[in-house]
Amino acid sequence: MNTRTGNIGVFILEQGGRRGLRRVLIACLIVCGLILYVGEKVKIVQLGYRIEALEKEKQELERVNRSLRIEASSLASPSRIEEIAVKRLGMTRPAKQDIVVVKRPAGQKE
Repeated sequence: MNTRTGNIGVFILEQGGRRGLRRVLIACLIVCGLILYVGEKVKIVQLGYRIEALEKEKQELERVNRSLRIEASSLASPSRIEEIAVKRLGMTRPAKQDIVVVKRPAGQKE
């Protein structure tokens, strides 16, 4: 009985083996294609999230940059420097007779 069942199984495989193998190969190709397609879509979505995060970071850095530029310009203002020189360092403005103007020869650059 066992031998007979084995023969029937072999007979079925011999007849439909090639068709079944083709179906299995086609199914595998379709599954592989779907996996690749879904994998690429997932990568695209991940890159989209990454782009959003980088754009937010860029906006924050631009905001910080603007505030630092404002701070730098206020720290470098001549009135602030003069105030520090007078109040902290005890400097005074020179008298008009103590100011000497030096002129450069024509043609000499800075």
